Amino acid sequence: MHFHSVDYREERGESPRALVHRGFWWNDLPRLILRCRLLGHAPVVDGYNPPPSFWSGRPSCWVTCDRCGVRPEPQGSLDSARWSVGDPYDGPCRADEHDRSLPGQWPTHPVGVLGGELVIGRSFGGVSVQVKVGNAGSDHTLAAHARVGMLGALYLHTESFGTWLQRRLNPVGYHSRVSGMSVEDGRFRWELWAKRHEWSSADPSWMQGSVRIDPRDIVLGERRYSYADVGDRVPAVVRMPHGDDYVVTLQLQRQTFGRARGPKRETWTVDWECKGGIPTKPGGRGRVSGSGVKVFDPGEADMWIEEATAAIAHALAGDRARYGHRPDHAAV
Repeated sequence: MHFHSVDYREERGESPRALVHRGFWWNDLPRLILRCRLLGHAPVVDGYNPPPSFWSGRPSCWVTCDRCGVRPEPQGSLDSARWSVGDPYDGPCRADEHDRSLPGQWPTHPVGVLGGELVIGRSFGGVSVQVKVGNAGSDHTLAAHARVGMLGALYLHTESFGTWLQRRLNPVGYHSRVSGMSVEDGRFRWELWAKRHEWSSADPSWMQGSVRIDPRDIVLGERRYSYADVGDRVPAVVRMPHGDDYVVTLQLQRQTFGRARGPKRETWTVDWECKGGIPTKPGGRGRVSGSGVKVFDPGEADMWIEEATAAIAHALAGDRARYGHRPDHAAV
């Protein structure tokens, strides 16, 4: 076994605001799996049955230990017409070196990985804790994290360790399950055995949700943006630094930000559209057909039109520089 760590501040060129940002791994740690060592493995049929829209072939089946998740070497490729996922496997082991359809021998020294990431001195804007139980295809069998506002965060995960728990709690499907809670942005959020990064209206309300806890939000309402059109849409021309011009339409808007009850801050924005879009990537692969830009108080001089077209050209010129796009000729 060996230990490895990476300083992400140096590798990713991060600013020094984080005192510590380091990833670490203990690789090739021996797995104890005492029960399997004493009683032998409990072979069962495992596998995956993809939906017809993904793959028209038959399900894939192989052999694994129902307790520790270790697979024989090779794991085998069973006839799915004879075996079903979850069946105890009492078939033969590989007798022919060239026949890899049958399972081979159990590994004598199974290993796993413990890893994590430590961040100190960087704000995460709230407090949260979460634990994850992976699925049959997860790289991380188990995982957990704790984030504490301005102090930092600690992330931990296992690879192979905890497979028995994963097979007991989440043996079917390819959705990891998470449980945790967080307090941020004036809300308390929770997840109880919810699918990771997924929400469905069919999920029960207790599984995941949030409630407001900031007294200001409860009494005065949450802070929100709202927009009101001022005048009609007007045509204009955006001239890019490369000399190509594009006809756009502009809509001046008054942007309001604040709570439903209380003072609000007003600024001005312009919503723009361009039929056919303005190219920003080589080969015509990327075109921007609309967006919004900020402008100063338009006053009575209608200078907002010139300001908006200049802001559009500046933003899209930055995209062209980022993607390395330079038009060969002007386009209208």
